[in-house]
Amino acid sequence: MTKKIIIDTDPAMGTKGGDPEDCFAIMLALNSPELHIEGITTVQGNVPVERGFSNVTYLLNELGKDIPIHSGTTGTYDPNRNKERLWLGKRDNMEQIAPLLPIEDSRIEASSFISTQCSNNPKEIELVTIGPLTNIARALDLNPNLNKEIKKITMMAGAAKVPGNITPAAEFNVWADPEAASKVFKSGIDITMVPLDVCHKTRLSKEQLVSIGDHEHPFCKFVLESVKPWINIRSELVSDEGLHLYDSLAMAICFMPELVECQSAYVGVETAGNYSTGETVCEFNESIMGKLKKQEPNAQVALNLDVKVFNKIFYERVISFLKTL
Repeated sequence: MTKKIIIDTDPAMGTKGGDPEDCFAIMLALNSPELHIEGITTVQGNVPVERGFSNVTYLLNELGKDIPIHSGTTGTYDPNRNKERLWLGKRDNMEQIAPLLPIEDSRIEASSFISTQCSNNPKEIELVTIGPLTNIARALDLNPNLNKEIKKITMMAGAAKVPGNITPAAEFNVWADPEAASKVFKSGIDITMVPLDVCHKTRLSKEQLVSIGDHEHPFCKFVLESVKPWINIRSELVSDEGLHLYDSLAMAICFMPELVECQSAYVGVETAGNYSTGETVCEFNESIMGKLKKQEPNAQVALNLDVKVFNKIFYERVISFLKTL
């Protein structure tokens, strides 16, 4: 049975120096018959929302897909947090290679779109969130019943038993808007959290990425031009040429949950720490306090991954697809 999904994303393919991997995840969704994409919403994260809107519009136009796109608004869920994260909505020095589009006021309504679609199709639409959770938190404010109307969220977020990737404690998507993440985890929505624990088991090598550009199709050349600067940044920062497929893994798990083994956990988000803001504290009721309190789980947390099967799916539906354009 085909799943109806909304993809909430901060796509940077088209903005040099941003993480382009969200767009690989979108390509995976487009080429997966198990999914029907009801819409794509953009959020401030890897790039400002207007750049994300332009990048995903360019992607869909180049691939000939007609899917509703709605932009979120700039800033974080909590205005006080926005003072610390203000730079996420700016970054004017990043070179834009996808056309930067003006956004009509009627399209700056990501949270409203999510709320309306889920209300009109209760328990039918799953969200795949591959960026910060700002739009989802705002949608929950718009509709107090939304937590009962969203069927499920599969989210690329957090770190359960491994260090973070933006700070020692925090994964980027949660760190970028911890108050939004906290609200979503407390909402009662059925959540599968796809953390760094499994994401770091995926890898698309530099050689595989560069090989996309061997194909003469203009879009493949665009993909390579978008990807190269991020490879260089990663190499400088973490000595790891290539990409981990964080967002593509979350997308794959949406339609193929058997890829991973999950454990139930109560996930709390640190919003007040000096050094640990954005940390996802996962209580599997294995600690002393966990055994005493016996907190009810609010998420399924992916901890083990069938890497070979995932690699096969990604190669067939993304890499091979690009090379046959």
